Amino acid sequence: MSLHNMSWVQYPSRVSSAVEDVIAAQSIVSRCLQVYMALGVPVSLAAGLFNLTTFIKGRARWGGLDAFLSDLTITNVLVTLLSLTAISRPDYMVATNLSCATLSFLANVCYFNAQYVQLVMLFAFLLQGSAPCLPVAIKAAQRPMESLAIIGGCAFCSSLGLAALLGTSGELSRTTLCQVDPLTAWPEYEIVKVSLGFGLALVLKLAFFILIVVQLAWRAAPPQKDVASAPCLVLAMALTTFACRLLYNIALLQRARLKLQRDIGSPRDELLMNLAELVLFGESCMNSLAILFLHRPCRLALLNLPERITQRCRKADPSDSFSLKRVSG
Repeated sequence: MSLHNMSWVQYPSRVSSAVEDVIAAQSIVSRCLQVYMALGVPVSLAAGLFNLTTFIKGRARWGGLDAFLSDLTITNVLVTLLSLTAISRPDYMVATNLSCATLSFLANVCYFNAQYVQLVMLFAFLLQGSAPCLPVAIKAAQRPMESLAIIGGCAFCSSLGLAALLGTSGELSRTTLCQVDPLTAWPEYEIVKVSLGFGLALVLKLAFFILIVVQLAWRAAPPQKDVASAPCLVLAMALTTFACRLLYNIALLQRARLKLQRDIGSPRDELLMNLAELVLFGESCMNSLAILFLHRPCRLALLNLPERITQRCRKADPSDSFSLKRVSG
């Protein structure tokens, strides 16, 4: 049980005697946060809400790909909103353990949901013509709502399991310094999160690329119309997610290692975790832009936006109307 006593854990910036390192680390975090809040948040919200509006307007023509992308769009918007809790960095938000656990749970639901949805999309939309090999993936593309319900349930259960590893169930009303991944969580928290949210994904993606090679060898049938534009978009999001989450999971493993060694780490370790968290938040912005520019309905809606705005302005402009009273006068 001594391993689960996290009362000794503190942020290095609060107790370190290396004042210069603390100031330098906090300066870097502050500048990166300003860039993210000035560029990442507005762009992510604008692109996400525009994509969501496009999907809602075209819901009558939804295919399987649109349903999955709508789910990812909502997840991206939620992640961006949750990222606003980091606005006080390099200081940390003060909250009760219950509030911090709720924040962590919601963030983890989005984290796992995005990963699981993208994995299903890889198998369902890039392995068309391989029904004998992947009947489950093909059914997922044909029944997206059922698949999304199952994925959401898996994400919820994964997040619930992580919430049990926070170790704060006995002192929910106590105040603490809070972030998406609480510092005082048991080391099993980081290990399980990396295993379910990154390690499992790597294994499944490796299996996916093996199946892609097998499919090419068997000269599978061409993709259906609904998924003809899917490869570039799905692969772009998969690569973006991998790149953004690589640093984040390295930082989580580093934190778990320090806890197992009963070491609070250095200001550089704290800096790595903060930067990795900002990069993780930036993933939602990048994926929203990928959907906007690579998914045909969203791209066409964006290209037609100036024309629609011009038409509305012309209808609302009174100078275009002809006043009969002026002429008669």
